[in-house]
Amino acid sequence: MGDPLSPVILRTVPRRGAAAAPITGPKACAVEIASRGADVITYSSEKSRVEAAAPAAVAEFQKLGVRALHVQSDAGSVDTGNKLLEKIKREFGKIDVIVNNAGGASSPIFSAAPASPLERTNSSQTSSYLHHAVYSQSIHVESEYDRIFAINTKGVFFFVTSALDLGLLQDHGRIINITSVESRSGTPNGGVYAASKAALEAISRSWASELGSRNITANCVAPGPVVTAMLESGHSGEAGKAIKDWMVATTPLGRLDQVADIANVGDG
Repeated sequence: MGDPLSPVILRTVPRRGAAAAPITGPKACAVEIASRGADVITYSSEKSRVEAAAPAAVAEFQKLGVRALHVQSDAGSVDTGNKLLEKIKREFGKIDVIVNNAGGASSPIFSAAPASPLERTNSSQTSSYLHHAVYSQSIHVESEYDRIFAINTKGVFFFVTSALDLGLLQDHGRIINITSVESRSGTPNGGVYAASKAALEAISRSWASELGSRNITANCVAPGPVVTAMLESGHSGEAGKAIKDWMVATTPLGRLDQVADIANVGDG
């Protein structure tokens, strides 16, 4: 799931309240927002990696003059999400903004790489190549389907509704859900991931209607491929490079998204 730490942002600028958020490219995005005065809680289910990384990350946030805390939590678990919210309620009182971006996906195994660099950057050639991918064993088993939906959809739904039930997300609150262009692009072998993100967009539209009378807004940011450890680990070797070349070639800016691009979209 990218960097070891997934942040919760607990103070907006100027300091008028609190915000909670698992954000893409976790540590880098947390630093971006903490530099504007946001208090930060980091959390992750990757216990061994986090234990090594958390102290230095917390110290880095504190040097920016904000409060920082690390909590181990699982983005796909309703129970641990509720425990995290209880901790936020005790220590911060309320949340002004929730940014949901924790993401889970599975990567297919590719049978062969395109024969030449030209094919790697040719949309039709690489699209054909994508269709020749063979699924990894994990993609088409029920437990993997459930895992992806738990992280990308169920965990978000219950985290937000629990925040509302606990009175943490109050009037004038903001819900920002990080989805994906894959929810509508029809990328081969991305059906489960795309469906989980499309479901989150549908939930967001319902929240916008349900909560608008309280001046609580719900919006989505749907980036293309973002440079994170998750992207790199899922697209390694010659086959992975071919897919990343195709991603760049079919992106209007001619490059992959950076963490700061997403943080800046959600600003203000």
